[in-house]
Amino acid sequence: MAESLLDIGLRHGTDKANPGRVMLAAYEQHLSEVRESDVTLLEIGVLQGNSLRMWRDYFPRGTINGVDISPDAVVHEDRDNRIRVFIGSQRDADFLAKIVDEIGDPDIVIDDGSHRVQDQIASLSALWPVLKPGGWYIVEDIHTSYFEEYEMGWRQAGSTIEFLKNLVDDVNDIWHQGTTTLTECESVSFFGETCIIRKRKTPRARPASILGRDNP
Repeated sequence: MAESLLDIGLRHGTDKANPGRVMLAAYEQHLSEVRESDVTLLEIGVLQGNSLRMWRDYFPRGTINGVDISPDAVVHEDRDNRIRVFIGSQRDADFLAKIVDEIGDPDIVIDDGSHRVQDQIASLSALWPVLKPGGWYIVEDIHTSYFEEYEMGWRQAGSTIEFLKNLVDDVNDIWHQGTTTLTECESVSFFGETCIIRKRKTPRARPASILGRDNP
């Protein structure tokens, strides 16, 4: 039996595998279908490189890329073992575009960076358009949306969590005439401390009529 993502995370010592956290089980539920594929993964936030090595082992044919603002993070690059590290700000759209030019459109993006709203939304806005159809965008540590030290708070307008709540309407965008935050959003799933967003594999056409519109 293949080693689970949680077991790999524990082996590498990533804090994503800490007791009480549910994110790795949630990720495996969503990502296991492409485990043996040659995915391109981009993770924002390198720290000690533990999660990059976890992803390398979970995706044996994948290309693993990390982004960090600290120049020290480059020591975790291991090109012989499919890990690259890019140094720059996750808020810099031009920097992110240059990364995509090098690695190609990502299949999976994981934002484990600053956990601040300006950075989280900037990265999502820059990378969602180049995320491959059928791909996943993951925003970690969304609980910081409730913390004053991150300049956010409970149901505070403009926080990351309030931004992500809008995606429920995007999943149903063919049924309304309102604005769309993320185009081609197939699903949005919230788990403890994390949000997993999937992009549609193919566009959906707007229906000619709304089922039940004329029902009493």
